[in-house]
Amino acid sequence: MKQGIAERLSAERRSTFISLAGILVLAIICPAAAIAADPSPDVLPIWDFERGIVNVWGGHYNVYEREPSWARTYLEPKATPSKEGYSLRVNVHRGGGGFCGVWMDLAGGSGSPERSHDASSYRYLSFWIKGERGGEDFELSLADASMGEDDEPQTVLRVTAYLPGGVTTGWQEVLIPLAEFRGVDLRKLARLTLHFTLPGNYRFYLDRIELKRTKTISLPSSRPPKDEASAPSGQHRAMWVWTTQQLFDPERKDEIDRFFAFCSENCVREIYLALEFNQQKTESSPVYELRFPEGYKAFLERAHEQGFTVQGLAGTPEWALKENHAEALAAVDAVAAFNRAAPRGARFDGVHFDVEPYALVDYADPTYRPAVLEQFLEMVSRCAERARADSNLYFSCDVPAWFYPGDDLERRGLLVNFGGKEKSVGEHLTDMLDAVTIMNYINQADGAGGIIARGMPAIEYASAQGKKIFVGLETFLEPERAIHFVSHVPAEGFAKRLAATGLRGKLDFEGFRLAVLSDETGFFLGLAVPLDMADARRAELEAALLRLSRVVDESAGGGQYPAATTFDAARAALAKDADWRGFETFEISDPDSNRSLPGFRAIRRMSPRTTFHGLGRQVFEEEARSSTEWLSRFPAFSGLAVHFYGSFRELLEGK
Repeated sequence: MKQGIAERLSAERRSTFISLAGILVLAIICPAAAIAADPSPDVLPIWDFERGIVNVWGGHYNVYEREPSWARTYLEPKATPSKEGYSLRVNVHRGGGGFCGVWMDLAGGSGSPERSHDASSYRYLSFWIKGERGGEDFELSLADASMGEDDEPQTVLRVTAYLPGGVTTGWQEVLIPLAEFRGVDLRKLARLTLHFTLPGNYRFYLDRIELKRTKTISLPSSRPPKDEASAPSGQHRAMWVWTTQQLFDPERKDEIDRFFAFCSENCVREIYLALEFNQQKTESSPVYELRFPEGYKAFLERAHEQGFTVQGLAGTPEWALKENHAEALAAVDAVAAFNRAAPRGARFDGVHFDVEPYALVDYADPTYRPAVLEQFLEMVSRCAERARADSNLYFSCDVPAWFYPGDDLERRGLLVNFGGKEKSVGEHLTDMLDAVTIMNYINQADGAGGIIARGMPAIEYASAQGKKIFVGLETFLEPERAIHFVSHVPAEGFAKRLAATGLRGKLDFEGFRLAVLSDETGFFLGLAVPLDMADARRAELEAALLRLSRVVDESAGGGQYPAATTFDAARAALAKDADWRGFETFEISDPDSNRSLPGFRAIRRMSPRTTFHGLGRQVFEEEARSSTEWLSRFPAFSGLAVHFYGSFRELLEGK
């Protein structure tokens, strides 16, 4: 029954301990020192869920899962034994395959000095439970600090063995003798894990997880709700809109009616509207002007009449590099020029950039990455100054949540000295922008690595600076895409080789999107297969792969094809990354040299955990409500942002 439990746990734990340092600010200040002053009180509180997603010791919890099974957790208000405060609601779907469960730190979490408790003087593990329908059941195990992620628990107990009448729809206390958890060193008690093996869909609630000396049962005293004054009064959402053609079509007025009705019904008050430009030919800096100006004016007038805010959305990864900063500035200038010519009610409220420098192949090289980020920050700084100086335009940007690292190791990799200050990339951006929208793409609010946890470093910093943060959620699922790799470049000198090939700062090569894969020895370069590629273009792809290989090889002196032996490292790297599947070698005949070019292909996919696609309205709204409820306690939180209109509408309409 317990076979494979350690494998199931380690599959998720390695990917969830991210951005946890910032979560600690969720803890409402409590007398932890008073608890610590008595090393062995009669009752040792572990989790009461009043402090959000951390306990008094700084510990965390999270789900672990593998498809098709899953589990979700929610902090549920006013569903406790005392009918006040919060409990933990657990939703379970245990399918015919996969696995799922929940782990909980019983002391501090990763990086905390309190990694375990000496529970040798306690006799019972206690918690309160209530089922949604009654009859719910699961297994549980304990682990001490010396147990590794791959260690199987020696004892797995079933909760209903300690409830004679089983789980009911009323609150009951479960008392389990600690002595029954054989093989666990109670002097270093560290973790509780719930294993969901009962097939089907079910829901239950947990509260008041404690260690006890005696079997005395007492109903928890009434707990007043925390921070009631700062609870959210409503939702304010932003939304990306990438396609404007139907919205601007005068013969499709029903589309714009449908759009604004959708926004009103789903709390969207701020719109990031994609900009389309015409470029004027000049001998110096580029000059842009908005395409379809009358369409933009009509849309903006309608939006402002109904109380919406609209920002012009623009950007491409290449703008991050210095040689392309003039293009970014031209985009800001185009919006300012449009506003000067438009009536007051038909002007943009601001400019919103989506510039993702990590999409460039240059970014893969950690030795060159700081230079890319410095150039990116310089671009944002110059554009922010231009926006304010010319027409006082509001200026904001999309930023990945991981630009605000939550622990020291991650932080060191994202520190940039800019403007005489060394800060993380995200902190620099917060300082210079009116607002930041963090692309916080995960489909669960709760737990370590959830929306709340990953968003906290950005929100904590912005709150201290008096700035605004929107928290972005994904509803789109990118189709799987085949990538063909042909060139291997050693890690040492990768950036110089890119410069020599002319590939630095490029997204595409001969009409195909560039891709890079890092392994233990260096970097593989390749090309993505277009999703809609016709058979006639396959010969073009092979020819482009041959030329890419030649360009890269010539930068090293020529005559070098990647050795097939290097593919073993690539295969191992792909196997460790959930965003990839498959590995297949191939050869392309080179007519110029009469040799065969070896390569390999793999499928890049978007992790289902990053998107709400296919999960439906109920799951999305529950996660959005939970995220909003907890993040609204911080002054920087300005609302959720949903990516993007088309996929969001399909999600809510059940398509």
